[in-house]
Amino acid sequence: MLMPTGFVTVASAQDRDRDHDQLKTQQQLQDKDRLQTKDQLKEQDRLKEQERTREREHERTREQIRMERPEKPQHERAERPECGGR
Repeated sequence: MLMPTGFVTVASAQDRDRDHDQLKTQQQLQDKDRLQTKDQLKEQDRLKEQERTREREHERTREQIRMERPEKPQHERAERPECGGR
């Protein structure tokens, strides 16, 4: 059975439209994935920076405590009795 030429052209146009829509959908999904990945990387960076900030604050606090009450040199430390009460 022979098909009219115009029908084949319409079918090709429909195929092109469908292919175009599929490509567009795939592109949108890829864009969405990229954005999610980008957001995840930003969140990881934010968490790393937050941890670094906490560590710096902790170190500053330790230094402040050392400045306020410095450790006594070994020869000035009071002798402690051994554990066990012997």
